[in-house]
Amino acid sequence: MCIFCAAVPMSAAIGARIAGKQHQHLELAQTSNAAKPIPVGKITIAVTGSLIACSAVYHLVIAPHTGISI
Repeated sequence: MCIFCAAVPMSAAIGARIAGKQHQHLELAQTSNAAKPIPVGKITIAVTGSLIACSAVYHLVIAPHTGISI
């Protein structure tokens, strides 16, 4: 498995974990004037999407030219 393919589920899992922790902290800090939360979901989608695009480029363009079998 290439590094891009391995990183796709890892980035999704890390994003879900951070979003869960952020949601938990926001529930605890509801009464105080907490700072605006970071859009973790959008960042996770962007990171995962870019990893999928990099994986497609690697498997379709780079790997065939280097002789690496997939």
